Amino acid sequence: MLDQTDRKIIQATQAGLPLTPQPYQTIAEQLGLSADDVMMRLSAMQNSGIIRRIGAVPNHYKLGYRFNGMTVWNIPDEFIDGLGQKVGQLEFVSHCYHRPRHPPEWPYNLFAMVHGKTREAVDKQIQQISDLLGDYNLGCDVLYSTKILKKTGFRTGDRPVAPTINSTDHRENRLVAPTVNSNDRRGDRPVSRTEQQRKTRKQTRLTHYDYSQNGAYFITLCAHNRECLFGEIQNGIMVPNNYGEIVIEEWYKSEIIRDEIELDEFVLMPNHIHGILLIDRRGDRHDCMDAGGRATQGAVAEVALNHVPGPKPKSLSSFIAGFKATVTRQINNIRNKPGVPVWQRNYYEHVVRNEDDLLQTREYIVNNPMKWELDKENPQRIE
Repeated sequence: MLDQTDRKIIQATQAGLPLTPQPYQTIAEQLGLSADDVMMRLSAMQNSGIIRRIGAVPNHYKLGYRFNGMTVWNIPDEFIDGLGQKVGQLEFVSHCYHRPRHPPEWPYNLFAMVHGKTREAVDKQIQQISDLLGDYNLGCDVLYSTKILKKTGFRTGDRPVAPTINSTDHRENRLVAPTVNSNDRRGDRPVSRTEQQRKTRKQTRLTHYDYSQNGAYFITLCAHNRECLFGEIQNGIMVPNNYGEIVIEEWYKSEIIRDEIELDEFVLMPNHIHGILLIDRRGDRHDCMDAGGRATQGAVAEVALNHVPGPKPKSLSSFIAGFKATVTRQINNIRNKPGVPVWQRNYYEHVVRNEDDLLQTREYIVNNPMKWELDKENPQRIE
């Protein structure tokens, strides 16, 4: 569990270490600690999963590398592991990935990010990769970046983790099931079987809560019938298959295509995913937050009165609906099963209330693969 000193260290370092000869000493002096204590605490938080990673985030443009290209290659699948390692070891390649193909439009399965100060320099690097791949190169392309996207993780202390709910019916995060009247005829019209199923399905959202509000949300999405569709756990490590790679790719792509979304911790499991995401709509003229991060008095009523069918734009349900749809479409294209469900209809969500809640949830996500044998979603779990 974090103490106040740990929180102060996180808040002092989350925007980056100071550019000084002894950055940890600088942080220590600001907090009235020793440099050894700061480094020991950061190391302990990293080992426990509270902090995911401590590393450099270069701004290529400021360093003069204004030509940054994602090269994509069509490599025979049986040779991609060995060739991918060789490409990844080239000094000018910063990232190298094995990704699923999407034929016929997208035959490429090896991605390598390269950087140069001129277009000519990048062209030479691409030629060097081509020479390395030789006859195994069945085709390639390059996609040049045009702007720098946000590279910040979840922040604590500088924004509300979750808004205060102006509702007397949420009862913390208890699931509320609606009362069902089996004799409901809506006038004289009989109620169909589908309507009865819809009326008796357990309500998993907080009543009157606006899920487009600024805040952090923990979500779990399960595969249809909890089928182990996305890969397998080997020695406590998740090994995704082609379907799992699609899920991972679309999850991280969400932050790029949705301005209101910031992603935090995430894990893919054989038949489900866990993730934390932040909805940040500050500056949106439809934002229903006051300066203290609380829902305004009319926010809940506005949602109830102006409700229209379908997910509210820029809301949690809108994000999940879009994510599910694009993953389902791609997986079904590969297995040639249009219309077959990939996901369970519903999903689990939890509004992250505070920093302790956030850090405990992160730890749960990070440790999930190591506890797969005991996971309630595991069809072969150990009782």
